[in-house]
Amino acid sequence: MTDPNTPELLLQKIKALEERLAEQESLWEKDRIAAEYHRRFLQFIPYPVLIRNARGVITYLNPAFTQTFGWTPEELKGTLGRQYIPAHLQSELVKKIQALPPSRNILKLSTRRLTKTGQVLDVVVRIGIDRDEDLKPAGMIMVFRDVTMEKRIDRNQAAINRISQALPQYPELPRLVEYISNEIKELLGTLGANVMLLDEKAEEFYVLGMAHDDPTTRERVRKTRFPVDELLSGQVVKSGKPLIMNYLPEESQDTFENRDKKIGYRVKNVMVVPLHSNTRIIGVISADNKKEGTFDQTDLKTLSTIAATVALSIENARVSEELKKANEELKSLNAAKDKMISHLSHELRTPVAVLLSSIKVLSRKLADLPQGTWHPLLERMQRNLKRLIDIEDQVYDILEKKSFHHTPVFGLIFDECADMIEALIAEETGESGVGQKVRQTLEKIYSTPDQTAVLVQLHQFVDDRVQALRPLFSHRQVNLTTRLEPVPDIRIPVEPLQKVVDGLIRNAVENTPDGCGIQVQVHEKGRHVELVVHDQGIGLTPEAQKRIFEGFFTTQETLQYSSKTPFDFNAGGKGADLLRMKIFSERYNFKISMTSKRCSRLPDAADRCPGSRTACEKKPGPACDGSTRVSVLFSLPGGSESPHGVTSA
Repeated sequence: MTDPNTPELLLQKIKALEERLAEQESLWEKDRIAAEYHRRFLQFIPYPVLIRNARGVITYLNPAFTQTFGWTPEELKGTLGRQYIPAHLQSELVKKIQALPPSRNILKLSTRRLTKTGQVLDVVVRIGIDRDEDLKPAGMIMVFRDVTMEKRIDRNQAAINRISQALPQYPELPRLVEYISNEIKELLGTLGANVMLLDEKAEEFYVLGMAHDDPTTRERVRKTRFPVDELLSGQVVKSGKPLIMNYLPEESQDTFENRDKKIGYRVKNVMVVPLHSNTRIIGVISADNKKEGTFDQTDLKTLSTIAATVALSIENARVSEELKKANEELKSLNAAKDKMISHLSHELRTPVAVLLSSIKVLSRKLADLPQGTWHPLLERMQRNLKRLIDIEDQVYDILEKKSFHHTPVFGLIFDECADMIEALIAEETGESGVGQKVRQTLEKIYSTPDQTAVLVQLHQFVDDRVQALRPLFSHRQVNLTTRLEPVPDIRIPVEPLQKVVDGLIRNAVENTPDGCGIQVQVHEKGRHVELVVHDQGIGLTPEAQKRIFEGFFTTQETLQYSSKTPFDFNAGGKGADLLRMKIFSERYNFKISMTSKRCSRLPDAADRCPGSRTACEKKPGPACDGSTRVSVLFSLPGGSESPHGVTSA
């Protein structure tokens, strides 16, 4: 029997073993190289990587993990890694893996992890799970991505967009400031936040609204004013630069303690940014006592962006509040002025009426003397007393819509006194006519007539008024023409309509030089009836056109003002006619408007017209091209459109 282990066969086996050994060594080398590449890759990859075995023990963590979380391999390897997981999330990963179907080996999780310094990071974890033959977890590799900054940026941008869109909903300053403070508090995760405005005159900060966890503190801070030098905010206002203090300096503890006593809590860290409005700083926005971690540059950029976004709205709201206060004060002063004018107007009636009556008596007593010695004097007195009566009448019409009418009690007393006076006169003189005349005079002076709207043919009414007024300016060389078309009736009280028509014609005549024309028109215009008074007078300056409907505003300079006979050129009106017409327009629902061109020879209000076109044209200069057109638009009864208000162009 031959031996199978011949040298040849042994050599062949040895050679086969050597080849297998070389092949295995090659595989080991490849594995070593692959492991080295894998190790280098894990060290190079910028994302934190952590490897756990089947028991959950950490066997590896890469440098990126240490760089992100601060934990070193020596601190975590061989442990379950509980120290970097928040307490309320310790069992989260185990439950997620247990709920994962055996056929799935990849898990993605959004969670939070702790750094070595205690900072909480938002992370996204991608987990690859190795399974054994029974499909049970045999180990895992975990790749982390820190999304804390991404979430903060997204959250900050969303908050800024939300704030910018919500600003118009808070026109009132206290509500606006409170809204902004609450948004900052929630966004930055602080105990308190507030907007402090600067009182430049008093050199103090005041808080109209703040956000704080404690309602008592909110109320206390709202009621407190802080000197500029007492707060860090004062430094920000002076420097114009934002400020972060995560640790307050010990040398300023006394100042900070006084501040903390005022606000009722201790400020541990604070961030302050200025509120810029144009070229000045109107206040600051501050946030204090951050609940997690400390303030950083991202917080500062966020708060600075919010400050830039809301500064204009805060300034506008503050100006609006100041305007409201000024308006209320103006209303109060205006009411007091109206009350005084109304009182003086009523007080003026009696002495003026007595003076007019006395002049009549005096004229009868002087009848035997030559008329030339006394008549001009009495005529001048009557004319000026008539002007006082006109002023009182205009003031009454202007103030009639105010709450200064005689009360019913006054009316009752007046009626009783009038009855008694009438009875006494009849008893003493035996003439009832005298008593009735006295009563009628008293009623004319003191009674408040009711204005009842009636149907009026405007074209006929205007024609009647023109004819009634012509004799009053017959001494003037003014050509007044009419173009009065038949129009439907309008509904309006007669007395205010007469004051409007007479006033427009008188103003036109008094502002038109001799040799120029005036045209009065009445015609239909759509669903309305229009009255137009168009004169070729001197016109109004642009400034006068802006203010012509204000009360007691005259178009002449004060030094040129003179009290002439009505309808004289530049007779010196009292400046109340157009204001009275404006009030009538609001009360009786018509529209009055004016367009005017100032004469090229009289560009300034101080320039004087000689009062005659002929005299004016003798002097070199541009053409006499002034004009004024006043339009009064009345609604037809039952019309759907109602003109209202006053315009001046």
